Amino acid sequence: MPKIKVAMYGLTSEAYRLAGALVDKAQVTIIDETLQMAMDIDPVFLKKNPNLQEVMAEEPLLSFKPLEQVLGEAQVIFFTPKLRRPSDETLIEAGSKLRDLAKYLSKGVTLVNSLPTGPGGNSDNIMLAEKQTGLQVGSTLTYSYMPLRPGDPKPAVVSAAGMAEKGPLQQLGFIANSQNVFSAELEYASSVLETAVSFVTEIEMARRAREAKVTLQKTSNVYLDEFSKYLYELKAIQASEETGESIAYLAGATLKSFESYVRYVVDETREVLKEKQLKASRTKISLFWSLDKYEMRGERLQVAESIQQRLRDYVTDVEVVSRQKGKGGAELLDPLKHNVVIVCSKEDWDAMKLTRKEQRSAEATVISATPSLRRE
Repeated sequence: MPKIKVAMYGLTSEAYRLAGALVDKAQVTIIDETLQMAMDIDPVFLKKNPNLQEVMAEEPLLSFKPLEQVLGEAQVIFFTPKLRRPSDETLIEAGSKLRDLAKYLSKGVTLVNSLPTGPGGNSDNIMLAEKQTGLQVGSTLTYSYMPLRPGDPKPAVVSAAGMAEKGPLQQLGFIANSQNVFSAELEYASSVLETAVSFVTEIEMARRAREAKVTLQKTSNVYLDEFSKYLYELKAIQASEETGESIAYLAGATLKSFESYVRYVVDETREVLKEKQLKASRTKISLFWSLDKYEMRGERLQVAESIQQRLRDYVTDVEVVSRQKGKGGAELLDPLKHNVVIVCSKEDWDAMKLTRKEQRSAEATVISATPSLRRE
């Protein structure tokens, strides 16, 4: 029995990891929507190249296929685009890329949206797909909503409109766990808001404590990397609701708090410079954050860039450094300067402890990008 033909529309880390989960059950092709070319992914290639960042860094010789051929033959197409426009344009960019994909949809195909939406967002996507193709969801087209969390190949929820009882999604191992697409939207939005609101509550209480110079008994080790994970979802939730609606207000207030946190990080770093009387020319600031430049959402990359640009108002030498680049401390700590290192994830914190052991002679002040912004 021939394998199901699956296409990933978007050369992203989430798509690559999902391809790895499906490659034993399906013939998988991943599409670079920017270059409009596609490449087959097989078990042998995945075993040699488990990480997309490493694949792209090494630039291996790959056999490319035309986009039209791949999408014309695919039975299931996952929408996994790489979004990189400025923060306030990402929702527009997502719609534009879906419109580009819809041109190639054919009768009988299953379109899987792996990009989160707010409540009602998939209704707009379905209308767009039907208008572009002349097909109808439920009779000639199947539409599925399976949002992927950043870096996670396992869908948060699984739902579909017009899915046959024994269709290709079931053969791939995806069983609906929501009543319909709208209920899946509500369930995912609810989990995002619950997590994000708890984060910003910690951020705001910790800020008040710092201002009052008091210590909170209960502090969190949740880092900026986790705080900024759901910025795209919050924007989608806010945009899906009428202004003044409680859900829109909640998402908007959460986004505003996240934006303020960026300012808190910069202010705390400026305080370090002031307290230690550090000269700009003798100081290096490193934002230690191992970012994935191939993940679908671009928000974390933009947060890092925003912090970097703001800090350059005070110190010229400001870098965003990943664990790979900073391995062994060679790229992270400058022995000739005082190093101010802002650590943005738990994994980076563990790596930072190793680096400090290896470079004991380097002067360094470490700020953890947690709600309390503790220093070491």
